[in-house]
Amino acid sequence: MLPAAVTFFAAMIIFDPSPATGSGKPLPAGPGEAIPDSVNKVFQKACMDCHADDGSAMARGKVNFSQWGKYDAGKQANKAENICKEMANSGMPPKKWRANNPDAVPTPAEVEMVCRWSKTLQK
Repeated sequence: MLPAAVTFFAAMIIFDPSPATGSGKPLPAGPGEAIPDSVNKVFQKACMDCHADDGSAMARGKVNFSQWGKYDAGKQANKAENICKEMANSGMPPKKWRANNPDAVPTPAEVEMVCRWSKTLQK
């Protein structure tokens, strides 16, 4: 009878479906935040020609606004910080695009708004 009890308890330990505590594995990240309408309008005007599902593959590799909602909060924060840096340094939109779309180039106030939004995602 003792071997059966030992086998039973060993099976309970091995096949226990509850997660182990202290396993060292991080919890899955939750979904990130939606882009506010005011910021989204800037992105629609100046970014989504390239940085959306139907944009260039290279640009989508950096950030894809069509997939933004699927990014976890940490990835969104990182992408937003990089967006702010690129826009603040006039790295984005690119010079050639700016020359061809002068009315769609973000104003300094719009860049500042994007950067303020970016900072709200940093935790």
